Amino acid sequence: MYGIGFWLTQHAELHPQRVALVAPGRTYTYGDLNREVNQVAHALRARGLRAGDRIGVLAMNYPEFLTLLFGAGKLGLVVVSLNYRLTAPEVVYQLQDSGARLLFIGAEQAALIPALRAGAALEGVFVLEGEPPAGCGTYAGLIADQPAGEPAEPLPWDQPLLIVYTSGTTGKPKGAVLTHANQFWNAMNDVVALRLTADDTTLTLLPLVHVGGLGLFTLPTLMLGGRVVLPRKFEPEAALRLIEAERPQIVMGVPAIWQLLLAAPRFQTADLSSVRAFYNGGDRCPLEVVRAFRERGLPFGGGYGLTETAPTAAMTEPEDFVPATAQLGFIGKPAFFTPARVRTPEGDPVPPGEAGELQLRGPNVFAGYWNRPEATAEAFTADGWFHTGDLVTRTPEGFTFVAGRLKEMFKSGGLNVYPAEIEAVLGAHPAVREVCVIGVPDPKWNEVGRAIVALKPEAAVTGAALLEWCAGQLAGYKLPKSVVFVEALPRNTLGKIMRGELKAQYGAGPA
Repeated sequence: MYGIGFWLTQHAELHPQRVALVAPGRTYTYGDLNREVNQVAHALRARGLRAGDRIGVLAMNYPEFLTLLFGAGKLGLVVVSLNYRLTAPEVVYQLQDSGARLLFIGAEQAALIPALRAGAALEGVFVLEGEPPAGCGTYAGLIADQPAGEPAEPLPWDQPLLIVYTSGTTGKPKGAVLTHANQFWNAMNDVVALRLTADDTTLTLLPLVHVGGLGLFTLPTLMLGGRVVLPRKFEPEAALRLIEAERPQIVMGVPAIWQLLLAAPRFQTADLSSVRAFYNGGDRCPLEVVRAFRERGLPFGGGYGLTETAPTAAMTEPEDFVPATAQLGFIGKPAFFTPARVRTPEGDPVPPGEAGELQLRGPNVFAGYWNRPEATAEAFTADGWFHTGDLVTRTPEGFTFVAGRLKEMFKSGGLNVYPAEIEAVLGAHPAVREVCVIGVPDPKWNEVGRAIVALKPEAAVTGAALLEWCAGQLAGYKLPKSVVFVEALPRNTLGKIMRGELKAQYGAGPA
């Protein structure tokens, strides 16, 4: 089988006038997109890059991210996707660790260029938009006058395509290597579950620099010959207007996106009838969000994935949206091409209703961590299953619910405590907007829970009242012993709560 570059080559030959991509100020047909991708490939080869070399991309959702990805993919180059929320030292580390030779950077991140050039051994820096600083070039200038013909024969799909760095909650981030084949099988998982077709339009609201922005569902849509709508960044009112104007069938988001959409004045009146699936991922979605969409008659489901699984690992099929989302942490059932099992720390099977680690295998599972053979080996069981580190429960029907991270679990008096269970109870309090529970040292019980709570606007409640709220719903050893109030919980680009940051700030013993 061939890599992702072959997808555009074929679509450009079969239906060059079909619309592939709608971006601010420009619409690309498949013919347009393939021509620019080929120019990118020729330009990169002219700079001396060969199969296996790396280029970095640090940008918001520019269409050039995709032309660079497909262009690099046609040559067997590897794209290092860099999170635009990182600081300059964090980006420098990833550039150095990956050995990226060139960097492509968006206008919004251009102020970082001096620090990145000083810290990383880059052969060239190219801005995607605007005037380049001295010594840098432009993307437009790089590809100008390059031929538009196919640059090479189709590549086999076991070639590396992406290096995506994990969050680095423990130690330095690791670069997960994803191949062309990983992206194909990710796409197939999505196609089977959501019945995607070439007639579908996908609205991409997640950042392309995360594997979720690409895999859910930008690349699957382009593989099929469908249409992708790509705003530069997510803005609630603008997203609702895009849904009305572009009539997408699939809209992917994370809890933070759904909450902002619900808070937008336009949400209650916007015509959202084209969408057959509002789809959650990235983190546990509050059930009040699900109810709010259902009250408007809008179909809402969700799935589960990781950087290392490209990312799709579990999906909810449309006919299961209602029963599958009955509990917090819903993720559906294992994706079609990704077998799953639930195991105890000792490796024993876990019966329905009990929590255990979700383990996965399949052709969408990554090739390993970049230059980290020991970390790669540790990520798999002896019989080849990938350790997700996520604790889940499953119903007898197979519906799966995330109970928390294995590393989030703490022991209080020798008993396992899962923060997600406490968060679900506290999150149901009418005054609570968001909550995170961490374990903190305790002289008697070894560890106890501390709830870090952000309240809804104009809401008021005491810590004692919240603890009393929990008392009738949780066993005594699960009850948090202290509450800290904050304005908001820190989140990363995908809206996930940054527990490590909260642990560092509030993880001392209880007051």
